[in-house]
Amino acid sequence: MDRLIYTAFNTLNNIYDNRSVRAQNMANINVPGYRRDLGTKSVGSAFLETENTFQTRALAIRDDTNIFESDPGTLSQTGSDMDVAIRGDGYFLVKGPGAPSLTRRGDLSVDKDGFLINGSKHKFLDKNEQPIQVGAYRSIKIADNGDIFVEPLGSEPGTKNLVATIGMTTAVGEVLKKFPDGEIRAENGELPFADQKPTIVQKHVELSNVNITEELVNTIEDQRAYEINIKLITSATETDEAGASLMRLPS
Repeated sequence: MDRLIYTAFNTLNNIYDNRSVRAQNMANINVPGYRRDLGTKSVGSAFLETENTFQTRALAIRDDTNIFESDPGTLSQTGSDMDVAIRGDGYFLVKGPGAPSLTRRGDLSVDKDGFLINGSKHKFLDKNEQPIQVGAYRSIKIADNGDIFVEPLGSEPGTKNLVATIGMTTAVGEVLKKFPDGEIRAENGELPFADQKPTIVQKHVELSNVNITEELVNTIEDQRAYEINIKLITSATETDEAGASLMRLPS
């Protein structure tokens, strides 16, 4: 009977993990370019055994990377020259506090040092994986291939200088994961090659791909599964106690 209880407790642990994932998704529903989490990847199982007995317990082993939903979110028109989005598949190359990573977030601005950053304060990288520095300008134009043209301050009206090309990749053939720092990279932790195949749309941002209705429905299903497993544990306990009472000697 303890095996039944063990199985139910394992299920409860999985439900607890699901709750954290769904809470994370709903908390980031308004973050541009956010990729919906689906959970952690199982990489095998470990068996608990004692001497001269069969393996009767198994515990799932998971790695430290998350599976995420890669479907694009809705493109929202903002009218701002500093907002960009990728149409279809692909990612921007960025550099945050840790290792370089991939993102779909394109709400851009220029920091005090003239570097191009998004709303997460990640520096955008060019096709050579170097931070993009645009300096002071009067106007900016970002072409669909990622070329950045600026009209520098003090220049003749109509002057357009190519300062950099935004690094992008479709990550074809790569398995992408979210790492503990929340950033997307290839499964081996490397940054995929910048193939420059994606197409950029200026004056748009991509919204989160989280579906709030789906998250709420899944939350309700998790709650029902939790209640069922609690009842299963209670029933197993009562059955075990009943069996033990039958084995007691009459007083």
